[in-house]
Formats: sequence, C-alpha cells, structure tokens
Amino acid sequence: MALVYNKSSVDLKATGTSVTIPNHPKARLMYYLNCMCIVLSLDQTEQNIGRLTDYQNYDSLNMEETAKLILLCIHLDPFTLTNVCIFYDESACGTSGNEFYEITARRTTLASTQSVMVGNVRITVRKVMCYKLSWLKTYYLNPIKGFVDQLQNRNRRSRQQHITDRSYLLAGHNDSVECSCCCNIL
Repeated sequence: MALVYNKSSVDLKATGTSVTIPNHPKARLMYYLNCMCIVLSLDQTEQNIGRLTDYQNYDSLNMEETAKLILLCIHLDPFTLTNVCIFYDESACGTSGNEFYEITARRTTLASTQSVMVGNVRITVRKVMCYKLSWLKTYYLNPIKGFVDQLQNRNRRSRQQHITDRSYLLAGHNDSVECSCCCNIL
C-alpha cells in the first residue's frame, strides 16, 4: 500500500473545487489529465501540457496534440496509479466524482509514495486523489475506449483502401493513371 497513516497524527484537507466539463470525450480526457497534473508534478517534465489540460478549449487541439493527450493518459492510467497516489474510495468523494486531499502529519510516521515513474520520467507526488468508479468511467475508461476504437477503425479502413487500390491496379485497371512518354533521340 502506498499510503500508511495513524488517524491521530494525520490531517487530510479536501482541496477540490467544482468544475463543469464539456460533454465531449476529448474534454473529459483533458480533464482527467488535468486531475493527474494536480496530483503529480507534471509541470516539471519536458512536456508542455498546458494546452492538453485546457478542457474548456478541447476543440482547439489538432490531431498531433490529441495523439499526445491520448498517449499521456495511457501512461498515466489509473490502474497503475491506484493505491500509489490515487485511491478508489467512494465515501471520501462526498457528492463529487473525485476529491483531492493535502496530507499533513504530526508526531507520527507517514509513509507515502514520494514519486512515481511515468514512462521513463520520475514525477513527484503533490497530493492524493480519491475517486468514484463512475468518475473513472466518465473521465478515463469511456473516452480512451472511444479514441482507441476510432484509431482502430481508421487503420482498418486505411488497410482496406490500400488493398482495394492495389488489387485494382494489379487487375490492369489503370484508367485513372494517364501514361505518356516523350522521347527525343538525337
């Protein structure tokens, strides 16, 4: 377990605020990444992720930035981070889907993960976050699944088109390609 504490010596202070997330998978994934930035010191990495966490402007991300968002979220998957710096605890969230906590300890040993590896970078843990299963589904599982399905469908269509084009040309149907040759022999 990543967090060990004695009730008489640890203060947990809820620090979360209510926000409104646009009803779009990309915005939801950007919000998930924003939450991970609150928990982890991701601003200390080489990645400039400010645009990737601006979920109110989700529609301004281009394809390359969307791909970076998806990749970062996959690296920061909740299954790896659960019981390290995020915790599944429905009661700790109150009426919200998630809640952030600052931990302060007095006169007692506090054992907590100080950092986590994200890809090949060690990241400092700033806060811990508790979440509900509904939050995890809404802001990570469903958006990631949607984007993975889109990419798989796009790749499948691309392969099918390539096979169709190649079969068409191999069958001798090259009407669409105009061939002409001019040679001057001196």
